[in-house]
Amino acid sequence: MKIASASTCLVLLAPLSLAQGPTTYCTAGASTNFCFAQISANTQPNPANVAGCVITTSGLPGNRQGQVFYGIDNSGFTPTAWGGSFASSFLCVKAPTKRLGASLNSGGTAGLCNGTFVVDWDAFQAANPTALGNPWAFGDKVFVQSWYRDPLAAKTSNLSNALELTMDSSVIPCATSVPGLVLIPAGTFQMGSGAAGGPPYFGDPTLDGPVHQVTLSYCFWMGETEVTQAQYSALMGANPSYYPGANQPVETVSWFDAQAYCAALTTQQSALGNVPPGYQYRLPTEAEWEYACRAGTPTEFNVGDALFCNQAMFRYSVHSDTYCWSGPGLNFTPGPSAVRSYAPNPWGLYDMHGNVAEWCIDFPAPYSAAPVTDPFVPAGTAAIVRGGGWGEPSHDCRSGNRAFTTPTFPSASIGFRVVLAPVVTP
Repeated sequence: MKIASASTCLVLLAPLSLAQGPTTYCTAGASTNFCFAQISANTQPNPANVAGCVITTSGLPGNRQGQVFYGIDNSGFTPTAWGGSFASSFLCVKAPTKRLGASLNSGGTAGLCNGTFVVDWDAFQAANPTALGNPWAFGDKVFVQSWYRDPLAAKTSNLSNALELTMDSSVIPCATSVPGLVLIPAGTFQMGSGAAGGPPYFGDPTLDGPVHQVTLSYCFWMGETEVTQAQYSALMGANPSYYPGANQPVETVSWFDAQAYCAALTTQQSALGNVPPGYQYRLPTEAEWEYACRAGTPTEFNVGDALFCNQAMFRYSVHSDTYCWSGPGLNFTPGPSAVRSYAPNPWGLYDMHGNVAEWCIDFPAPYSAAPVTDPFVPAGTAAIVRGGGWGEPSHDCRSGNRAFTTPTFPSASIGFRVVLAPVVTP
């Protein structure tokens, strides 16, 4: 099926911040020279100690010694005055506590409030694998405060306010490897096809074109394979496929079924701390799908200008005039092959041509010749499917070939693959 003209809107897609950042609490008391030390962190830490978390205490008295310390359980704890009932600062972290390294000097100028403490949380935890709270788990709380010398104060010392941190996902966009997924970098490519009608491509430039520049400003992960029947049934408790096989792609799923699977996977993996802030498991946008399918190739297929029967699971190769699994009379219907039965594309993705056509999250709209960044079409009456299926000819499996069907339609030739990508809502 080809995409009909559609009137809809195009919105831009970019990562959203879903997680609350580091939170300050408690009161910073005044030092005897009226400095108010304030503690902060640039980001939440994570269990792998690779988040780049740096804790900074600013506004300290200049040229003073001190420490940054933390605790892991503040339940039932009431901050207590530091140095008697008339002290202005408070101890805000419940024992037991742990110092974050050796004593620090605030630097700056004595008598002024321009001193700072800077502590690399990740470096300390990595170097001290048995320190308080380590090893960490997603969702663990950390409570941090700074102590510094103040010779004229009641306890010859004073305290900053305090900081609450929460262990975040260990999955870092554009950096972390995720099992079963391929990390796709941000980039720019030429989307669409200008292939003329007739063999071998049977193109329709008014639907597949014009070819235009598309930039994806964010990285994302894409499923190395289509979602298999084993994966789908393990999460959803049922296998709707017409052609059963644990390692074959799930099919006979509607767009709504695929969406439900992605939502369940997001819930499951978020609880394990495997979804970074602003990301979700979902279907790919049409632009993400074509960008990943092409994998840097400008040709009609990611294997070149032609597609042959030994390169993908599909019915008929126009380029060799060969039926790949049947004669002209469609003598039998084998269904899809097991995933990874053919070589992957240059980015390590399997079955981007053929096997099962794949649902995309967005809806059809005519292309424009103008360059666009992060395109996403959030509404429509039909949903995009890409890549062609096991029952289709080679020209329907082209990288730039566009097709659509009603999102409620489950077909034995349509499945899907997931991406872990910036949040969108169709």
